[in-house]
Amino acid sequence: MAKRPNKRPDIPARNSDNDKRRLDATLDPAVIAALLAHAWYRGSPKHKRNPHLFNLQPYNGKRGDETLCDEHANFGVQDMAGIPALLTRGIIAGLIGGRVLWTVADDGWIFEARLTNVGQQEYHGYPVRPTEAIAKPVYERFVEWTVQSKSAAEIVAALACAARYGFD
Repeated sequence: MAKRPNKRPDIPARNSDNDKRRLDATLDPAVIAALLAHAWYRGSPKHKRNPHLFNLQPYNGKRGDETLCDEHANFGVQDMAGIPALLTRGIIAGLIGGRVLWTVADDGWIFEARLTNVGQQEYHGYPVRPTEAIAKPVYERFVEWTVQSKSAAEIVAALACAARYGFD
């Protein structure tokens, strides 16, 4: 008999959904080019249940309603090598909103990346809850882009996102 996977823990409710997060209405090719050339990711222990596994210092602050990459989205150390491609995917797809980027992982999770260090274009990221207002517009723009890109991998990611987040 096949062993069932462990049940994924519930994602804590957000204390307040920031409805001010928006995708940029227009996409400046110069901004996209600059992000592609300079944006990079640095992990944050605040968004990891087990930061030591990611070679990060322990998080000593009080966790509020943060989502955790490893616990909530099953994003593990083995997935770290794919982060540059995820950033590139989100930027090319136009998932940009001021100082925030989003991307859609192959398994359908939407990740939000916040600018941590402006001077170095350093971002940290975390999974977006299915209940967050930004999830639907990110998904919709991603789908528009996948239709244009006609990439099988992107289409599969969009379908997985629709299933995970309950979009039609």
